[in-house]
Amino acid sequence: MDSTELLRTLEKRIEYLEQKTELPKLMTPKQVCNFVGISESKFYEWKRDGDVPPAIYWSERTVRYDRDDVIAWAQEHKVGGAV
Repeated sequence: MDSTELLRTLEKRIEYLEQKTELPKLMTPKQVCNFVGISESKFYEWKRDGDVPPAIYWSERTVRYDRDDVIAWAQEHKVGGAV
């Protein structure tokens, strides 16, 4: 691994760790939307299509999403772009 690749790897790791420290471990749907930058209606549309992170249901009205699952889900949806 050359120094440029190492630097990119370290930058990505730092970004991931920063996200983990800034986000609560268990996120509400609204917090997920704010993190990803989408509206709640878009989130629920994606949920109907089965394209959201796995949910934790404490009751019918209390739903949380694990921060690590949300970050992984967001990374899976990354498309193109040069670093």
